[in-house]
Amino acid sequence: MAAARRDRARRTRELQAGRPARIPAAEAAAHAVRLRDAGLLSANDIAALSGVSVTLVRRLLRLPVGRQPQVHRTTAEAILGVPLAGVSGRRRHGGLIPSHASAVCLQELAGRGWPTGFLAARLGTSTQTVAAIRARKRPRITLSLDRAIQRCHGELTTGTPAEYGIAAHRSSRARAAARQRAQHLVHPG
Repeated sequence: MAAARRDRARRTRELQAGRPARIPAAEAAAHAVRLRDAGLLSANDIAALSGVSVTLVRRLLRLPVGRQPQVHRTTAEAILGVPLAGVSGRRRHGGLIPSHASAVCLQELAGRGWPTGFLAARLGTSTQTVAAIRARKRPRITLSLDRAIQRCHGELTTGTPAEYGIAAHRSSRARAAARQRAQHLVHPG
């Protein structure tokens, strides 16, 4: 209750000084979009670092700049206070990044006979996620998953599926499916 009283007193002082409690969210929304589009932070990351609810951050990211609602000044300041990672020397957070490089790695592994189920288990994700990334149905993935795919690709390209106990018929099926997917990419329909 004491914190609420202090906050109310601060808002009253700001209103008396001509500083409204609610301001246009355009600047904070633009900053959040820059963080997301640079592949540095996801909506969850921005919410965690700023202390603002993830629902509000997602709303700011979705709405066009001209249609942004007004937000509390403290909310806008909190979002604007999240630094661009790398620029300020902070470590990168597990935001979203383009999935193109990971899709190429997964396609290459499939072409070498690595089954989707094996890759999913090794990456700690589902077969549907691996298939969606490989098929480029997910344009952005988490930074941690991208790193895991890159690391897995580096480890598995030096070996063969048989060395990891994968039966020959499973490898053959994975290679055949990869060839078929490649043909559909070249000759759609």
